[in-house]
Amino acid sequence: MAEKVRYYLEQAVPELEDLQKKGLFEKHEITMIMRRRTDFEHRIQGRGSTTRDFIKYSEFERNLEKLRKKRYTRLGKAGLVDTKPSISDWAGVRRILFVYQRGTYKYPKNLELWAQYLDFAKKNGAIKVVYKIYSRLLQLQPRNVDAWLSSAKYEFEINNNAKGSRVLFQRALRLNPESSELWLNYFQFELTYVSKLLTRRKVLGLLTEGQQREQMEKEVKEYHDKLNQDNALNGDGQDDNEIALPTEELRDELNTLPEADMNMLGNPETNPALKGDVALAIFDASLPELIKPKLFKRVEKLFVLINRFLDIIDKFDDLNQDYLYLHVLSMLQSEYPHELNTALIDITLPIRTVSRNEPDFAANLQLSVNKFMAYKLKTEGLEKSELVKAYVNYLEKFVEGDDGLMRAIIKKCRD
Repeated sequence: MAEKVRYYLEQAVPELEDLQKKGLFEKHEITMIMRRRTDFEHRIQGRGSTTRDFIKYSEFERNLEKLRKKRYTRLGKAGLVDTKPSISDWAGVRRILFVYQRGTYKYPKNLELWAQYLDFAKKNGAIKVVYKIYSRLLQLQPRNVDAWLSSAKYEFEINNNAKGSRVLFQRALRLNPESSELWLNYFQFELTYVSKLLTRRKVLGLLTEGQQREQMEKEVKEYHDKLNQDNALNGDGQDDNEIALPTEELRDELNTLPEADMNMLGNPETNPALKGDVALAIFDASLPELIKPKLFKRVEKLFVLINRFLDIIDKFDDLNQDYLYLHVLSMLQSEYPHELNTALIDITLPIRTVSRNEPDFAANLQLSVNKFMAYKLKTEGLEKSELVKAYVNYLEKFVEGDDGLMRAIIKKCRD
């Protein structure tokens, strides 16, 4: 153990010498740093080490790095420190990452260590390290749904790599087909992708399929030209499909949008994928996995799940929501035509996403009430009472203050 401790401490000597040479730390401070590191190394190398030892060690190193940066900034402004890049500029971050790496190797099941490791790597722009962390974490904990979701979100939202995110979701579902969170997030991801892709078209002003294809080919050419000039491009973590466009006003907005995809040519009228058919295929595939025939309270669980899917669709008012809603409703009317929840979803769809002040509210409300009356005539007894109660409770959210009209409609529905 002593040899390992000595080895790790010796690796830090050039860094400490550089800190002293630059005038960022005094000799007695360097001595104190070495003593603290020696103590931490003995702790984490010992048999009685715990995850807290690694976390405390990383906290010490992070505070030390913050102090170095503050002194560097203050003395640099005064011209009292050599600003030429040297080993101490990056050794601190590298050492902190190394502490976390050793901690996760020794305690691979400790999620707090993994979370801090990932957070620090992301904040410091260590893209390659982030990928290595996710790779190890998912290999060691393939049933960790949160880890899969985090990696897919990072790939899509930070690296703008929709294809990579999609692959991660598919791998995650092969290993965790019973996870409703994975299915719901995958569904939302595909709708988000289509929404952003359509936004990209609007920003670029692409109207025809020919224009779209031409723009894609142009972006690919620009990318390869840029790649030839800088072989280290992929090492930055930049997505292969992300191209810096020539106009500055478009660049910032386009950088938040997904890459072009040849399978997404056309428009929502000519290409079903742009209407959300991929997301709907995910919805269809999820139900057999999540609603098992022998599951207790199967129907109740189904409608809880259905409402979560509908809540996701509610967020995408730039897509054809009616098309998405009707697909879900058609499935329910085909498989569960006599369920009260099927009727309630059908009745409330017209007013699901409209507010009280919108011009279309009155017409949509009338359609909803007419549907309710039709269902009310077809039901009897307790089921009828439950339908009335559920619909009235739904309408209550539209009542604003002394709203005589809405209260009259609610009273009519109760009668």
